[in-house]
Amino acid sequence: VMDEAIALAQAITANAPIAVREGIAVAKQAVALNDEDGQKLADEALARLQATADYQEGPKAFIEKRQAVWQGR
Repeated sequence: VMDEAIALAQAITANAPIAVREGIAVAKQAVALNDEDGQKLADEALARLQATADYQEGPKAFIEKRQAVWQGR
């Protein structure tokens, strides 16, 4: 179980920190919302993320076949 937990933590932390924070925040809030409000919350989070440098870095790194360098902004 511990090895699986460590592997999951490593997979999560390999992602953009700002996206991980937004995802956790949305998940925590969405459980108390209906589907429509939960979708609105997720859409708002995505709009915020699309304005970040990390949002641009992900696809760029993929196209260049390299690891993304997340800056948290």
